[in-house]
Amino acid sequence: MSQKRILFVFAHPDDETFTSGVTIAKYTREENATVALLCATRGQAGKAGDPPICTAEELPAVRERELREAARILGINQLDILDYQDKHLSDVPIDELAGRIVSVIAKVQPQVVITFAPHGISGHPDHRAISQATARAVSQLAPDSPVKKLYFCTLPRSGPFPARTIYTDPDEAITTHITAPEYVDVTAKALLAHRTQHLSVERVFPGIAQGDYRHVRDTNYFILAWNRLPSYRLNGKESDLFAGI
Repeated sequence: MSQKRILFVFAHPDDETFTSGVTIAKYTREENATVALLCATRGQAGKAGDPPICTAEELPAVRERELREAARILGINQLDILDYQDKHLSDVPIDELAGRIVSVIAKVQPQVVITFAPHGISGHPDHRAISQATARAVSQLAPDSPVKKLYFCTLPRSGPFPARTIYTDPDEAITTHITAPEYVDVTAKALLAHRTQHLSVERVFPGIAQGDYRHVRDTNYFILAWNRLPSYRLNGKESDLFAGI
């Protein structure tokens, strides 16, 4: 196989680290994979921290800088940021958003594409919209496209997770576990790079700001939602996103 390439498609700065931190770190370091990230917004509807790190007007530029730093820490090779408005992705015509994703796929040439599960984990409308648009984009690809797999990132119903409303999937529906405890520290540092979002980071990963990384997940969970591998059959849980390619 040619150079391994993965494209992550998310809605906001920090989605990449919350959902897939150890996975990104593992594939860039151990698998010599090229990892690209498409982020649809600059997170301008988020909080600016408590106390605020910047003004509301400055927040988009600050969050972009935070995302670029987190991407550097994780080892992301290519970052594309679209100019859509945070909290309004669901207002964008799906074919328009899917077309933007198709353009990035053409540039990156990934074999694997990853986005949110349809429920968006938190249920955020932007998460749901980017999931739907990514699935639409992949469905439109030509037969000779290099994309062989589409994954949805999710969390298992068995938990445990912090006391907050999240959507999960049954453990038996989850096809793929990427476990990399050696990259928990890297993931924690990438999470902490999203400084304006420290309230969310500290709520989901208690103690992280004090150097306690016990709640930072060493396993990321994915569902193989689509593939163009006619002879590939799942045999238990996958431990490699490129299995069968």
